[in-house]
Formats: sequence, C-alpha cells, structure tokens
Amino acid sequence: MKERGKNRILFLFGIILFSIGLIALIRALLYVSFSEVLWFSYIALLLIGIGILIRNAELVASQVNIIFIPYIIWNIDFFYQLITGISLWGITDYFFTGRALIAQIITLQHVFIIPVAFFALYLIKLKRKDFFLISIIQIVLFYIVIRFLGDSESNVNCVFSNCLPFSIPALPYIFLWFTAYFVMIGATSYALVRIRAFNKK
Repeated sequence: MKERGKNRILFLFGIILFSIGLIALIRALLYVSFSEVLWFSYIALLLIGIGILIRNAELVASQVNIIFIPYIIWNIDFFYQLITGISLWGITDYFFTGRALIAQIITLQHVFIIPVAFFALYLIKLKRKDFFLISIIQIVLFYIVIRFLGDSESNVNCVFSNCLPFSIPALPYIFLWFTAYFVMIGATSYALVRIRAFNKK
C-alpha cells in the first residue's frame, strides 16, 4: 500500500474512533454521571483513535489488551440475539430495547473497533513489547477512581460485582477482578507480539 493511501486510511479511522469516543464521553457526562466516563470501552475508543492519529501502535495495542476478550464475549452474545431473536447471556439485551440512535451508534463500536485496531497495527507496526505496562497501570488507576467515585448500581467495568452471565468462585472479588484482567492483558499482549504482521521487523 502506498504511503499516501495508508496515511489517509489511518487518518480516517483515527478521526472516526476519536469522534465516537468523544461523543460517548460528553454524553455520559451530560446525561449519566462522571463514573460512566470511565468505561474501558469509551476510553479505548479515544485512545485507539489517538494512537492511530499519532501512529503509536503501542497505545493502540494497550487498549486492545484490555477490551479484546470482553469484546469477544459481547459479540457472541450480540450476534446470537441478532440472528435468533433470543437472549443468550443477557449481556447485550440493552441494545435491543428502545434507545436513542446515538446510544446505539456508540454501542456498535463493540463490533468494529477490534478489526480497525488490528488493521491499524498491521499498518503502523509495534516497535516495543512492553505496552502491557500501559494496560496494567490503566486498569489499576481506573479501579481506584471508580471505587471512590462510582457506585454499585452502575457497576462500571464490573468493579463492584460480577456482571458476567455465570457464577464465580467464593474468593475476594477484588482478587478475581485483578486476576481476570491480568490474565486477559497478558494473554492478549503475548498474542500481539507473536503475530509477525503486527510487529516491526
């Protein structure tokens, strides 16, 4: 792909993701609460968009680390209900209720953000392998802020209680939450650095 064409595609994707992320944050601030701004999905939109615009593959990958596995689960649930009309795990039931169009557009980022991020990594290329540190610092900081400023009802990023469609062992929830994210970040980061197409030779 020619450099000019590549830059145009990256600019377009970056602007689209950044714009949707910004709209999501503004909407959360105006109509919901500050803690809602801290959903990993909203932040990922912004940071992946910025990462693409400034050609920082590590910033893009750091967000993929956090959202990749949760988004797989979300998409399975979403497409199952979209195709069959039957709720699978109940994770995406909210999408199939009467909601504002802008809310639906923001939610649909779950479907396309990972393919866009992968395409961006393919074009930009990772130069470092320690981007997982960004992911870890981010989830630790967000956990602390949400615990202080959030509430159990909104349960942003499932910080207060389990929001998955299955039960979890009777262990301290903070231990399970961090273990789950560390495992997801580690597994995804390992996979990204092993995929040659995403890495600078």
